[in-house]
Amino acid sequence: MEKLRTCDNAQLFTGTSKCPIDFGKMVGVIIVAEGTKLPAELTAETLEELVHADGNSRVYGLYKFVEYAKNGGEAQTSTNGYGPEQPNGISARKDTYTMLRFSPELHASLTKTSHIPRGAYFFDENNLLYGINDGSGTLAPFPMATIYSDATPHPTSSAKSSMTVTFAFEDAKEAVEDFDFINLDFKPGRLTLGLNAVKLVKSDDKGGYKIYEKLGKYDLTPIFGPLFAEAGADAFQNKDISAVTYDENSGTLILTDAGEDVKMAAPSVLYTKGIKGIQQVA
Repeated sequence: MEKLRTCDNAQLFTGTSKCPIDFGKMVGVIIVAEGTKLPAELTAETLEELVHADGNSRVYGLYKFVEYAKNGGEAQTSTNGYGPEQPNGISARKDTYTMLRFSPELHASLTKTSHIPRGAYFFDENNLLYGINDGSGTLAPFPMATIYSDATPHPTSSAKSSMTVTFAFEDAKEAVEDFDFINLDFKPGRLTLGLNAVKLVKSDDKGGYKIYEKLGKYDLTPIFGPLFAEAGADAFQNKDISAVTYDENSGTLILTDAGEDVKMAAPSVLYTKGIKGIQQVA
């Protein structure tokens, strides 16, 4: 028998849920590598672990949004001669979110990586996680053509410094037709704050080191020094380190027999040692 065609798009469903959803304000997003998804059974522990994962397994969270503006994603129509209007597609869509505060680190990183396509799951104040239904049974992210930021880094006469992040949807029609969501049983916001770029630099000739933020050089040693001392040599890639201590008086991390070019372990390893939220950069 010859293959017959069907007309699935002629099916019109006008019913609504017997338990209507009260959609809340969007407060954050979880960004994933292109072609990847969050696991079907997502827990708070798994999400925090993914923030510290290696390679394409790592996810990136932005929190907290305080305003939302949708641009595009509207039905487009045109006429042929004096005939009636006919649909010809959905206009390109961009969603722009205002962050709670300006972050120069985030602005720089988003600008540097704006050419990389990624996927995005948004979440609201009611812990609903939004994505698309791709038929696999596991919520998929919205594919993004680009994610970029804009900022007013200094206060004006009437407002504080501010920052927005814009998400350009790869397929605005898909975002409408396959829109879906799941209800999380935990609050994802604080678990998705991401990793801070830090430097580990020798501060003296006695094995002393300082840990500080790459941008602004805020000294993090009093915060993370005791954690590294507790974790010991396993928190570093250098195999010759014989002892790790923290000098509280000088606020210095002491590495014995460290040698040159000391490197922290990967964030995935640090996470298992209770050291969260940082990654060493050159």
